[in-house]
Amino acid sequence: MGTIIGWYGPLINLSEAASHNGHFVQLLVFVHKITPIQYKTSSGGNVIRTDIQVGDDTRRYFPVSIWLKHTQSLLQAGRIVLLHNVKVTKFGDVVEARTVQQSSIQCLVDNYESICSEGTNNLMNVPHTGVATKEKLKKVIAWVLRVEPILDKRVSRNFKRNQKSANWKFPEETQNKDCLSLLEVSNLNDSCNASFLASVGEMFLPITNAHLPDVDEERMFIRSRICSSSYENLAEDLICTGCQLCGAPLNSEFGSRIEQGTVPLYCWNSSNRLHVVRLIYRPFLLYVWDESTYIPVVVKNKAAEILFGNIKAESVHSSYSKQACGQSANEVMKDQCGQGLKFYSLWLILLKALLQPGKNSALKFKVRVDMTEKWDNGRFEMLSVSLPPLFQNAN
Repeated sequence: MGTIIGWYGPLINLSEAASHNGHFVQLLVFVHKITPIQYKTSSGGNVIRTDIQVGDDTRRYFPVSIWLKHTQSLLQAGRIVLLHNVKVTKFGDVVEARTVQQSSIQCLVDNYESICSEGTNNLMNVPHTGVATKEKLKKVIAWVLRVEPILDKRVSRNFKRNQKSANWKFPEETQNKDCLSLLEVSNLNDSCNASFLASVGEMFLPITNAHLPDVDEERMFIRSRICSSSYENLAEDLICTGCQLCGAPLNSEFGSRIEQGTVPLYCWNSSNRLHVVRLIYRPFLLYVWDESTYIPVVVKNKAAEILFGNIKAESVHSSYSKQACGQSANEVMKDQCGQGLKFYSLWLILLKALLQPGKNSALKFKVRVDMTEKWDNGRFEMLSVSLPPLFQNAN
């Protein structure tokens, strides 16, 4: 992480974060959960963001986005860490923190087991920390011992095991399984179709354009762009030319890690094996979660249409192209001639509802589980999504 030159802001309680919006702060927190998002670009470099859920004695859960490189060794569930010089930001009604170039991470307590076994006094001898830091550490340790957060070590073990899995065989017939949690989905050993309830956490477009500047890495995280009203190039990024049936991009300015390296010769979803070339939604990853864990789900054109309220990519792109310069996406939903809906504006509203931080309810997903694919690159592919039966039956 490098040596810390100095603190750019105060050490605060998580309950005070909202009053420090846009400012640097120091956070001494317990790490609940880690969600790593990483991939390799076509030029070979790594792009990494890690989302963590942390807590302290004043607020049990608080989100932090880690943009620093090479932090996996420091970020582990069950640790108490000091986040130096992080910046408080606000998306909609949700306050969170994020690392910047001046940020760093210091591990103060190595694991949850040591907190339980050694107690407060034996863990206070942390070198190079001041009085305020030690006082805060004492409060966080006492809080951890009092609330005893549940840390399911099986999640971490199964995540590593699934990443190393290889040479799985397809069953002769596709089985349909109703799963009670995402942990159960991630532990499946056979290819099948799985149904489950989960909430949407992030929509991620893993662009592999070698010319994409580092400053544009956030361009791939759609939730941040939607919540900050940064719609520029959103339609171009998520829509490309491809096969309407199989969802394979056929001609695009930049590629995605989850796209085919070469254009498939035949479309296996077509009766004559020919591609139906239209504007389609580019394949993307939808990170979905529940109380047990999260999984990345690949979403291709047909599934994306279902997710976006049956609005086709061509309708969105046509409406976007015709939209007058400078007109807000939240303005009138009908065009000036009254000839129909502004599909681009409606599409943005649906995206906002889908990706609204902290307020998205669980949806009923059905995915194809392919054990021959990697965990973060196609093992789970969305087939359909709908409201849970409870909402469908409510009147």
